[in-house]
Amino acid sequence: MGIVRRQSTYSTIFTYIGFAIGAINTMILFPKFFSTEAFGLTRIMIEFSLFFSAFSTLGSLNALYKFNPFYKDFLPKGKNDLPYLTLMANLIGCVLFLIAALGFEPFWEKHFGHGSPLFVTHFRLVIPFTISYTFIMLLEAYCWVIKKTIITNIVKELFYRLTTTVFILLYILHWISLETFFTLFSYSYVPALLVLIYVIYKNGGLTICAKISRATQRLYKKILVFVTYHYSGMLIGVLPRTIDGLLIAGMTDQGLENLAIYSIPIYLASIMDGPFRSMVGITTTLIAEAWKNKDMAKIKELYQKTSINLLIIGLAIFGILLPNIDNLIRFNPAYGMAKAIFIVAGLAKIIDLGMGMNAQILVLSKYWKMDFYSSVIFIVVNIILDYFMILHFGVMGAAYGSAIALIFYNLIRFFYLWWLFNLQPFDRKTLYVLLIAAAAIFITWQVPFMGNLFLDAIIRSVIFGLLYGPAVLYFNISEDINAMYKGVVQKFLRKS
Repeated sequence: MGIVRRQSTYSTIFTYIGFAIGAINTMILFPKFFSTEAFGLTRIMIEFSLFFSAFSTLGSLNALYKFNPFYKDFLPKGKNDLPYLTLMANLIGCVLFLIAALGFEPFWEKHFGHGSPLFVTHFRLVIPFTISYTFIMLLEAYCWVIKKTIITNIVKELFYRLTTTVFILLYILHWISLETFFTLFSYSYVPALLVLIYVIYKNGGLTICAKISRATQRLYKKILVFVTYHYSGMLIGVLPRTIDGLLIAGMTDQGLENLAIYSIPIYLASIMDGPFRSMVGITTTLIAEAWKNKDMAKIKELYQKTSINLLIIGLAIFGILLPNIDNLIRFNPAYGMAKAIFIVAGLAKIIDLGMGMNAQILVLSKYWKMDFYSSVIFIVVNIILDYFMILHFGVMGAAYGSAIALIFYNLIRFFYLWWLFNLQPFDRKTLYVLLIAAAAIFITWQVPFMGNLFLDAIIRSVIFGLLYGPAVLYFNISEDINAMYKGVVQKFLRKS
């Protein structure tokens, strides 16, 4: 876990710098200087682009992760044509997306015209946003296979948010109009894309070989079968991340306004995903190599350690945010339902993080079709639950539906891995960290309001940290976290 710990640590630092900038954009600048409808438009642009970018990859990225170790073994350096084939698949996917997006404009107008008319008039801005994000994903995949995950996290998580901040400031200073802001926002990923292209070019770690190799001639049938199943599963898997916003915008009156309010607590819950996003790049590569080498001990180690590490950090973030959620409502009463939405989404995310890298282990195994089948079940359950929950409970129903579906999905994959490989990520330390976090959150929540929002937030965060952090270290819940702590202390003592 040394390489995972090192790269994950650096990636997490930059990821959370990005989250901090994103929090300023999402929770302060957008609500203060933009109408709720205009803010909601930026959210639904992101929701659409997440799904359409997954469509545009044509399932090629996971084929790159799974089969690249075999290509490296079979082919001399410079003769690997898998990156080229992946590039061509993404170019074709973007052309197909462009045709579909323009061809279905009447459908979007009919579905969103009542609750979200602003989105209908700005729908074409989804096109540059989606295409640029598709190629960000492609270049990220290239960096993953050569184990250069830190730079991708810096560029992907940091540059996009900084670019958005710059565009917001230009609007606040009245240097650009609102329409110009929307146009520039649709190109927010372009600076990050250009930087990644430059970094990969300078690194020289990946050669684009257009000549079809003997490895492709031998493996193309397996690759096509894998891509066909996994592409469908990937589309199905990404839809739950977007279905809430699409249904809220399309089913409720004042859809964009409701989506804007809903996005605040969901953004807070997404902060808990930071460690996973930092860890998944290098861990996916190591899991693929372990499956190729049939190293079940390594897979078990990665499964258990990612589970406990993600759970510890996820609970730490949840424990800081939850006692402070009332300060968010005091800051802006329009976020009144934020607490309930965050509790539901946050608890589901804790379960998701505690399951570790179950998706990566399953999809890279010989039973990868199971991931497709479980994804099909997941999306059907998710759409049905979301539809009826929103119908009966409004915006809050979206949180209920997504949380139930996410928990159900993780349970399916948990039992698959337990049944197929006798793998499960939990031990008594899982229970210990849950009890420690629950006690720390309960005590922190009992602290009376200090009269000042920022002072209160600082005091609550410090109290939780002093209760939670030392207890996790004392009981040695995670060897990796304890090793990191000792390393930091030793460096500090040497400098002093």
